[in-house]
Amino acid sequence: MFLTILGQIVAPTSILMMCIGVAAGIIIGAMPGLSGVFAISVLLPFTFGMDSVSGMYLLLGTFCGALFGGSISAILINTPGTPSACCTMIDGYPMAQQGRAADALKAALIASGFGGMFSSFVLIFLAPYIAKAAMNFASPEYFALCIFGLATIISVSGDNVVKGIIMAMLGLLLSTVGTDITDGSNRFIFGNFKLQAGIAPVIVMLGVFAFAEVLSKSLDVKALSHGTAKQMDIQKSTVKVRELLKYWKTMLKSSVIGTLIGAIPGTGAVISATLSYNEAKRSSKHPETFGKGEIEGVIAPEAGNNAVSGGALIPALTLGIPGDSSVAVLLGALTMQGITPGMALFTDDKVWVYAIMGGLFVINIIMVLQGLLFTRGFAKVAQIPEIILLPCIIVLCSVGAFAISGYSFNIILMMGFGVAAFILKRLDFPMPPMIVSMVLGSTMEANLRRSLSLAQGSASIFVTRPVSCIIIAVSLILLVSPFIKKLFAARKKAE
Repeated sequence: MFLTILGQIVAPTSILMMCIGVAAGIIIGAMPGLSGVFAISVLLPFTFGMDSVSGMYLLLGTFCGALFGGSISAILINTPGTPSACCTMIDGYPMAQQGRAADALKAALIASGFGGMFSSFVLIFLAPYIAKAAMNFASPEYFALCIFGLATIISVSGDNVVKGIIMAMLGLLLSTVGTDITDGSNRFIFGNFKLQAGIAPVIVMLGVFAFAEVLSKSLDVKALSHGTAKQMDIQKSTVKVRELLKYWKTMLKSSVIGTLIGAIPGTGAVISATLSYNEAKRSSKHPETFGKGEIEGVIAPEAGNNAVSGGALIPALTLGIPGDSSVAVLLGALTMQGITPGMALFTDDKVWVYAIMGGLFVINIIMVLQGLLFTRGFAKVAQIPEIILLPCIIVLCSVGAFAISGYSFNIILMMGFGVAAFILKRLDFPMPPMIVSMVLGSTMEANLRRSLSLAQGSASIFVTRPVSCIIIAVSLILLVSPFIKKLFAARKKAE
């Protein structure tokens, strides 16, 4: 059986599909506004005439490539290509400004590959067991986990926790715009039917990070008019792969977090990346360097979000439950191929299952190899003169915003959020909490309502269930700890 599985994995057609999928995923993931779900959806029709293994390799390659690709624009132009790259941007972009863009990209690549390969190993050996554990999570636990994700991103987004909480609340408010998920009523659309579907987080992300950055750099009108605006000093990568591997503890912890989070349906890479970043900062001997170009701040979220790839396949293959939206598309592809996910796959079609699992490991190796070949080319984006780069960013953002639903209104929204973010950044309000809370908002609301319905309106359900109670308690500790530290520091100074 082993030789049969190996033969399917290393077949020329399989390797070709993996390479095409990874390349497409990296390119699309690096484009702000075009997510991994979009990439998989675009390539899905090409799998109809393929055998199920080759088709899955193409889509899995796209999935993994997009997870890494989101870090490219996050590092180079301060705009995460995918929502999960928000945390990568916190330290990745400062590294690029310091002339270390190539180092940041290589660190993101190696960490992504490590996380992906780790999760594929876990998928092979522990999939059925982890799936059973994940099934113990109900609505209260999902809600608590979302709270935890918000608490972590708030705690690592700046010195002023209050401002972080304000921005998180703003993001949650924005997530309520549109049609109510329960009774179908319209909320905060102000008579504009184009808002009935809600505000896509990608639109806000494009405005907050990309358009606001363009406005900020455009202040130096004189420099731009002469084409002399400051450019990033791009150097060759000075970091060797073996030097990055000394952060193996951070990669391992982040990979474990990503795999476990991915195995819980309805969570995904955003929560994984934020938790991984927070854990790396918490356990670091020099946490004060995070946010200022700390390479460990790039490694942690990238290992965490790519480890989701294997974790999300665990409930998908064993229970037929997608771990996130990208895997939902993959499940749709399986259904069209006549394959029914479930525990029966592990007994009736072992060869197919383990060929897919083993293929995921090879896909991550291919992603690392492609990244090492083209990383230097990616880094050169930062050398483009700003007088050329800034208009290009505006065009890309406008195209990305328009492509979401085909409304030009989205471009106006994107610019409006950009102007607002430009002002808020000047007032030292952190942006990542708002984006993350928007992404998690609908999940939080659905699980909150479901939990309260189960408890007949009583909020006690969140503290009477041990797992949700512990998660919420840890979240509160994360939010309160900065205030306690400041209090002790003030007392020590007074003494």
